Amino acid sequence: MTTKVRELHPYILPLPANTNERVRYVMTLFSTPVTIEILKLFEWGRELRQKDIITVLKHHSNRTILHSIRKLLTLGLLEEEERVEVRGNRKVRVKYYRLTDIGKWYNILFKDISELDYRVVKEAVTNLSVMFMARIIPFSEYLKINFLELLDQVVSSAIKSVADVRRRHEHDLIVFGSLALDIYLKPDVRVCPGGSGANVAVVASSLGLKTCFVGRVPTNIIGSYMLADLISKDVDISLTELGEDVILPICTILEPLEPVEMKCSIGLDLKSLPTILRVNDELVKACNNSRSLYLGEGICRTYLELLSRVYRDGKIVVFRPHKIVLEYYIEEFKSILQYSPILILNEEKENILRSKGFNVPGDLFRAGVKEVIVTRGSKGTVLYVEGREPNTYTTPLVNAVNTVGAGDVFTATLIYYLLRGTTIEEAVERATYLSALSTTQPLSRKYLTEVVKT
Repeated sequence: MTTKVRELHPYILPLPANTNERVRYVMTLFSTPVTIEILKLFEWGRELRQKDIITVLKHHSNRTILHSIRKLLTLGLLEEEERVEVRGNRKVRVKYYRLTDIGKWYNILFKDISELDYRVVKEAVTNLSVMFMARIIPFSEYLKINFLELLDQVVSSAIKSVADVRRRHEHDLIVFGSLALDIYLKPDVRVCPGGSGANVAVVASSLGLKTCFVGRVPTNIIGSYMLADLISKDVDISLTELGEDVILPICTILEPLEPVEMKCSIGLDLKSLPTILRVNDELVKACNNSRSLYLGEGICRTYLELLSRVYRDGKIVVFRPHKIVLEYYIEEFKSILQYSPILILNEEKENILRSKGFNVPGDLFRAGVKEVIVTRGSKGTVLYVEGREPNTYTTPLVNAVNTVGAGDVFTATLIYYLLRGTTIEEAVERATYLSALSTTQPLSRKYLTEVVKT
């Protein structure tokens, strides 16, 4: 007869290195349930007197309790201190016990997590990770383990595991784009997470949209940190791929008020790109269940395959191509327009199209687009809707300190208002206003939750 185990959890137990000692250690610990009962009595950082332990466990004999305490001392799970205390006119010796560092881990091993203070759990997980790595390092050469590779794999796998647990089955918005590392050189050197697509995802999530980010990140500590940052902003990253060949873009921002000075370093091999390379059934299903799609920096052929497989009835699709697409992949760009996305350009991209002989917006309408939005920074935003006169929306005067990421704010807030049912005109007007306000914030990632609410 077999007993069905409902749930298993991977606990890591610090044990002696010697095999014989390891067996003896486990057999001693589990030789009597009293040792476990004693361990469970302790709280981290608090001592217990021998008398208190005996009082609480009075259903056991004193001899059994004292014998079990000696076992825990031998195993190194408890440490003992004898003090002299004055009681009335006499001095008495009192024995105190506290958990050792190893004892702390065995202590929480036998407790339900609901009984534990969150600070205890946090400290335990941190200490356990440090303990594990500290024990592995001396044996790394013998085990033929590259420590840095191991660290990268452990951390990235842990992040991906967390992402899978927090996966959503329906989304308001799925964002296609990339992550990047932004390095500011003025006024002081600082490094922060960025990437246009990731910025859009963070802003959209902060506005309350159930957002999923789809891209590719390197399997290393930096890539894991970037994903952890998205998770902390409540962005679903379960569809993001990890790849050893992926190169994370490094954006050097020379002058925050002049984004045209930004220089990005990235590999030319397709496998190194931080954007998705292929479309699978899981991705198509997620897009079909999403209310909107944002196609940012990415490969046009991939987007074409995606759009050909996704149901678009009633779905908002926003296309904001990278300027490299307009410079070198213009035919693929034109092919995407047949799916009638809302097309967002900035002034530089508009000029690239005009230099290639495009009439903006006429040729774009003929290719299939119904709405074209051109953002022009402090000069405002122009909205072209097929069959209507163009509208220009004025940018409010603000004390700008960083224009990097303002276009990402514009895009996220535009989608936010469109999903709320506002007209395209009203959505563009509000997005223009909020993107201008975002330039008063010093970093690439903008946070406008409170501004939008008011």
